[in-house]
Amino acid sequence: MPAPADCTTKAEIRAEIDRLDRALVALLGERFAYVRRMAAVKQDPGEALDPDRVEDVLARVVAEARAQGLDPDLIEAMWRQLIEWNVAFEARTIAGKG
Repeated sequence: MPAPADCTTKAEIRAEIDRLDRALVALLGERFAYVRRMAAVKQDPGEALDPDRVEDVLARVVAEARAQGLDPDLIEAMWRQLIEWNVAFEARTIAGKG
């Protein structure tokens, strides 16, 4: 896997982006497996949203974004959306257990 600066063609760059996209999807799948498990462990749909936990996760993700030289606002917006989807999934799943 060449470094970005070592890629000399659009095809090389696209191949690396595609490789990273596959890895990101795999990581999101792994993360979502834990979300599914959390939904199985929780007993009440009201447990799906834990505002303190959300803010803690966002703070860590924003700090990591800064450390990686990424736009922290963009990363925070992405994670807020991800968390919102996960909370909705948990709430629906937990409600369906009853």
